[in-house]
Amino acid sequence: MRLLARKLVNCSKLSFTRICAGRQYSKEVKKDEKENKLENIPRNVIVERYGEIVTLNIDRQITRNSLDIVTLREIEAVIEEFDKDEKAKVLVFHGEGGSFCSGYDVDELEETGYNALFDASARLRRRPMCDKVTIAAISGYAVAEGFELALACDLRVIEDTAILGCLGRRFGVPLGLLGGRRLTALIGLSRALDLLITGRQITGVEAHEKGLAAKLTTTGTALGEAIKLAKSIVKFPQAALMMDKLQAVNSTLNPNSEDSMRDEAHAQILLGQAVEDIKEGLQKFQSGIGRHGKFYKLTEVPMKDWELEDSVEEVTVIEADPDAPKEDGKEDKKKK
Repeated sequence: MRLLARKLVNCSKLSFTRICAGRQYSKEVKKDEKENKLENIPRNVIVERYGEIVTLNIDRQITRNSLDIVTLREIEAVIEEFDKDEKAKVLVFHGEGGSFCSGYDVDELEETGYNALFDASARLRRRPMCDKVTIAAISGYAVAEGFELALACDLRVIEDTAILGCLGRRFGVPLGLLGGRRLTALIGLSRALDLLITGRQITGVEAHEKGLAAKLTTTGTALGEAIKLAKSIVKFPQAALMMDKLQAVNSTLNPNSEDSMRDEAHAQILLGQAVEDIKEGLQKFQSGIGRHGKFYKLTEVPMKDWELEDSVEEVTVIEADPDAPKEDGKEDKKKK
């Protein structure tokens, strides 16, 4: 009987050992699967922390840090976490590899359509984008929606060689992040219309002259200078700072009037036509028209017949009279 009991105990221990081993193996498998899944998730933003300062670096260098839907979702998640973090006070936006942001990803814009990217960027249209302070450290290209992202930030540190502008104008892509309102609020209607209508590019120097830059800096120093600026801000009591900021932004960007609501409705109507223009513009871009920020040859302009005709310049030659007296020391000249 005792021998049978021992065998039963040994069998139960063996079974228990196998069960524990099975559970441990199952946990390890699930852990490995989870890690593998995490590795497969695209990481298009790099988040770093320096005390109370958080930096969000867009890392899609092959496309000059363009914004696709995945990247926009990641940016939204970072902003939400930043808002919830009581210890974080300033968020600095930056682009890896020498460019801030080149706007919406052209390939995805063609594949999914404008509305999909517009919906994915809803968080960036909040006015203000964050209650806490945001700073854009701008180097290289900050164009199209990248320009708008810079405008959405409270402060901008811009390198003198940076390029900014509404390059979506070439292909009929409207400003999707309230760039028109923000630009006008920052530099005034006349200067804003110049950039909005012509779509021309400006350097960091001109951007500073127009009042877009809180600080103008040299090439390669935007991020460092932005962090220095952030350090000078985190020392202040934040409640009063945010209150004053919200009052300033709301008084300018959130006017509660019938005219404002009518303008918003009219903009939505125009959006339908703009979507059609975008499709045509994308075909042009894919064929090579307008690349590298070029604004010429966007459309074919046939020349009229009179422009193609060669102009004939009539020349009359008058021979001098051989019997006429010659002036001293001078020879006869032909007059045309």
